[in-house]
Amino acid sequence: MQALSSVELKRDCEAVQIPAGHAVVLSVGTPVDITQTLGGSYTVLVMGGLFRIAPKDADALGLEVL
Repeated sequence: MQALSSVELKRDCEAVQIPAGHAVVLSVGTPVDITQTLGGSYTVLVMGGLFRIAPKDADALGLEVL
């Protein structure tokens, strides 16, 4: 998938910081760039860092949960 610029989160969602593994909550309205999809999870670039969003939270990105 190509990067989608400035997708705003539709709701608060949990994410895991890459590579540190720290769990965080990204707030609704936060602009993110989707940099990769792999195995149903999403890697996003936000606030200068990379975070993994689980497949169950795809709706926060405005995508369909599979």
